Amino acid sequence: MLDRAVVNAGPLIALSLLNRLDLLSALFTECWVPQTVFNEVGVAGIGKPGAESLQSAAWQARVRVSLMPDPLLVMELDAGEAEVISLARQLSPCLAIIDERRGRRIAQQVYGLPVKGTAGLLVEAHRRGLIASVRPNLLELRARGYFIADNVIAAACQAVGE
Repeated sequence: MLDRAVVNAGPLIALSLLNRLDLLSALFTECWVPQTVFNEVGVAGIGKPGAESLQSAAWQARVRVSLMPDPLLVMELDAGEAEVISLARQLSPCLAIIDERRGRRIAQQVYGLPVKGTAGLLVEAHRRGLIASVRPNLLELRARGYFIADNVIAAACQAVGE
């Protein structure tokens, strides 16, 4: 796995719901949050999961402005996903951490970026001994209202033998 990543709002919120934002710094040497994503989660999302954690000085140092996104990205994706992909391209080689299917597909198929989502991060955290198991974390996210498809849970659990 790459040691540099750019994170979208969904995975930040999901890890915050689990109180495990620390996994990002444990998994990556460099972990960046585009300014638009930071504003979405840390400013506009005040009082919601992830906002308080992102307001800390340590996280604010990880916020980076991306180049103007490709017009295709702006037309097809929300502003946060477009900036994640643009910044990941700018920092290449870099992993884009996106949960939304459309954003993941465009990042991979159009721009050739490596992509992981929250489930993939939990699988990698399990493999590195940072968490005991994947299934309870994914089920907790679902119980807290975070959408995770059944096939994603099944694939993640199969990947770690759960």
